Amino acid sequence: MPKQDAQIQRKVEHLFLAEKYFTDESFADFDSVRLLHNALPELSLKQIDLSTHFINQKMALPIYFNAITGGSKQSTRFNTELSQLAHKLNIPVSSGSMGVYLRLPETQDSFSVLRENDPEGFVIANVSAKVNAQQAQQAVDLIKANALQIHLNALQELAMPEGDQEFMWLDNIKQIVSSVTVPVIVKEVGFGLSKDNLSDLYKVGVKYVDISGFGGTDFAQIESARNHELNLTYLDQFSLSTVESLLESIPYQNKMTIFASGGIRTPMDVIKAIRMGASAVGMSGLVLHHLQKYSLSETEIFFEEFIKQLKLIMAAIGAKSIADIKKAPIVFDENLVNYAKQRNIILPS
Repeated sequence: MPKQDAQIQRKVEHLFLAEKYFTDESFADFDSVRLLHNALPELSLKQIDLSTHFINQKMALPIYFNAITGGSKQSTRFNTELSQLAHKLNIPVSSGSMGVYLRLPETQDSFSVLRENDPEGFVIANVSAKVNAQQAQQAVDLIKANALQIHLNALQELAMPEGDQEFMWLDNIKQIVSSVTVPVIVKEVGFGLSKDNLSDLYKVGVKYVDISGFGGTDFAQIESARNHELNLTYLDQFSLSTVESLLESIPYQNKMTIFASGGIRTPMDVIKAIRMGASAVGMSGLVLHHLQKYSLSETEIFFEEFIKQLKLIMAAIGAKSIADIKKAPIVFDENLVNYAKQRNIILPS
């Protein structure tokens, strides 16, 4: 029996290891952020509207399923279920990295199911920052994507036994942004973005960014588990938590659309991320965990309860709409205040 392609095998290993290391605990620093309740909310639960716009399309909720998988038989199953759930919830869904498709076109079905199961939905293609503009458009065309994610994963590549060692990406990103037919979102893969990174991306024309901070799936941990020569889990010490990355984004929130992901575990995490400037909030590990451990129907029930809790929290802070969340009083603990001071960032109040 022929040995499975190494890139496909890596995709399978990522799914297994993501579940192995999944924890309900988040390290995204949301526990260091407080929102104050409104004792006079002056609203009815029936008035609360969770709808928002994701780039140029109205969505029912301020959440989306972020890049997870593709390229294997297992990926086909999860992308099928993710797109079915996204369709039911009327939220965006992203493919995992489509580099394997660009190299092995026979893996296309593991990605195309996203569009097949969500024909009118907001589907996002995903490629690495090293692909050229033609390849990026090819990925977009396969799933008739509404947007394209370009993922930045330098720390993951450094920890990966077969990882890249060249990271000259900005000119390539500029070419993709100016060439592809859909909006481009540049995202990290769970190590966060600094204001310096955002400055560089803004200069090359990037308008949409997913800060994807540390707190959930740890690719330094995952790749070190695959690397039998070196333990490089310490690379995650360079990362910025999701909350730190949101603080870093403050100077650019009026210039770029900021999406947040990384360690989102609870409805409160979603509300706090929006209060800190996120336009919408992405989830990967949480939804993948439920699909792997439970069933699609049980995952649907989980997200139905998740949505109910979003409304309860909004009522508690007196927010009728997503825009109202950004008016809620917010308090940061001393560690975040110190972080912001050292990074010369003015905290919201």
